[in-house]
Amino acid sequence: MSSNEIIGTETLKVYEQPAQNVLRSAIDILNADSIGHYKRQSAGLLSSEQEKEQRYKEKQKICLTKRLKRRIDEAHRSRKNRRKQKENLKKNISTYPEAADLLNVRNAPGRPRTEEAQPMLLQTITDIALYGSAAHERRQSDIYRSVKTLDELCVPINAKGDFYISISALYLRLLPKRSNSIEGKRHVNTCPVKLLKSQNDKHCTHPDGPKQVCFISQDDKSRVNIGLAAAQLQAPVIMHVEYRVSLPDHDWVVAPRHKFIPSVYAGITIKANGFGKPDAVEYTGPTYIAIRSGKHSSSTAFSHCLDFERLVELPEFEDITKDNGVVKPVLILSVDGGPDENPRYEKVITVAIHYFSKFNLNALFLATNSPKRSCFNRVERRMAPLS
Repeated sequence: MSSNEIIGTETLKVYEQPAQNVLRSAIDILNADSIGHYKRQSAGLLSSEQEKEQRYKEKQKICLTKRLKRRIDEAHRSRKNRRKQKENLKKNISTYPEAADLLNVRNAPGRPRTEEAQPMLLQTITDIALYGSAAHERRQSDIYRSVKTLDELCVPINAKGDFYISISALYLRLLPKRSNSIEGKRHVNTCPVKLLKSQNDKHCTHPDGPKQVCFISQDDKSRVNIGLAAAQLQAPVIMHVEYRVSLPDHDWVVAPRHKFIPSVYAGITIKANGFGKPDAVEYTGPTYIAIRSGKHSSSTAFSHCLDFERLVELPEFEDITKDNGVVKPVLILSVDGGPDENPRYEKVITVAIHYFSKFNLNALFLATNSPKRSCFNRVERRMAPLS
């Protein structure tokens, strides 16, 4: 309990003082007894026992009065000390503003909102809910519909160590089902994440994991010129072709249109028990480079088919492509948008059907990047040091 007192032009809040109030009540009782003793003494009705009791109560009253004065002085000194510490803290923060974050000092009273005390909370919720989520059912907004439950979202957030949030507080940070309802108006600061409806299908994990999935990233690199002179920043390469080469008296390139076509196939390693973790799909793994002559052949869907069939038999790719000597039933090929790789072309579809029937696959995925986004193909990162 507290009350307000007006002193001058300032309004001070006066709080209850239980210890002082107990002492004041005891002193008031002793004062009332003293008045009764004085009246009996003036009337000549006071006995010797009552006089002895009166002297004892007077001593007790003096002791309680001293204790009350000490309590009042201690409260005054504590109030003065707190005021001085507050002024010193404000002065130090004005001199060193970065100290406010270390001391967790706020200008406004009361408990701060969770988003203010933990600024990266909403972004962390979005990052965790993004993997394994579904798009809006009508593709009309940038809302992620998470396949996770509240418990599955709350546990990894608190496990990071930088955040702590309860399940009810986490629910209020997600988009409500209806924003115009009474319950929906409690969702003030939200992230673009919405819980999945109960009738939607959930993406289930495969019990065997990486043992059933083969992930290959393929790409054709830039053609390599043959026979460039050293003055043109590349040493000459010894070549053998089945046609006559004449050497006139000149110093330019002998075979300017004869080039090598390197086709790179990167096996992608997938960690076990890594569902929902982006780092479970690594950038490491074996690399196969098929080189063909640009003068005698070209890069087509059928040439990639021959390269893949040769790759499957390589011992270096056995862990990537096979399980117990059999090609894994799920094949994922990450390709670029060229006509020899893009899955929208007929020849590429024909080769994909050949893969599906020859290797007895359960599923085949040909993934290509959006236009001008082929640099995000994993094989590009693998071959970047050689470019």
